[in-house]
Formats: sequence, structure tokens, C-alpha cells
Amino acid sequence: MVQHFSIGHSPDPDDAFMFYAMTESLIDTAHRRYDHVLVDIQTLNQQALAGEHDVSAVSIHSYPTISDDYALMNCGASMGEGYGPMIISNVESSVEEAQRSTIAIPGLGTSAYLTLRLA
Repeated sequence: MVQHFSIGHSPDPDDAFMFYAMTESLIDTAHRRYDHVLVDIQTLNQQALAGEHDVSAVSIHSYPTISDDYALMNCGASMGEGYGPMIISNVESSVEEAQRSTIAIPGLGTSAYLTLRLA
């Protein structure tokens, strides 16, 4: 009997790399099949809240809202010094100027939003 699992992750290169061998049938997954859903992180947060995937990438900021239904894995974090979330601008500005500016975020449940709120 074939088991199907839904895996939600972003289309970013690091996520694509993690699942490449599975999606290209380069490893034997026996009787397991994986359905990959590639969407942005805010959509993944919302889908996880609705319980749509067996495994999903989510923002750490959203994890408390789904912690009764999902467990953190010991791998897969995608945040670090010099790597997201970050503010980008087409003009150089100080922290003070950035604090007075309108800044686009990928969603209210994202780590980018939480980081901005804590700054």
C-alpha cells in the first residue's frame, strides 16, 4: 500500500535542495510518495494552521499557533547571521530612518515581521 505525505515548503533554492533527491526519484522511498506544495512562507503558515500538510516549513513566529498539531524537527532552520530576515533599500539609510519608514513584510505571521517588531 502506497502512503502519501504532503510536504509544504518554499520554492527557495535551499528548500528545493533539501528535497531534490526525493522529487527526482534519486532515492528509494519504498512505498512512500511525497506531494510537494511550493508556496511563500505566509501561505505555508496559514496552511499549517489549517492542518493541510503532514510536514511543512513555517516561520518560527507562527510555530506557537500550531504547536499542538506540529512538532519542530531538529533540522531545517533557515535563519542566521547575514542571512534573513533583512531590510533592503535602494538608498542608504540609518536605523533611525528605517524605523520611521514603511517597510514591506511577507506576512504578519512571519519571522521577518517578528524581527522587525523586536528591532
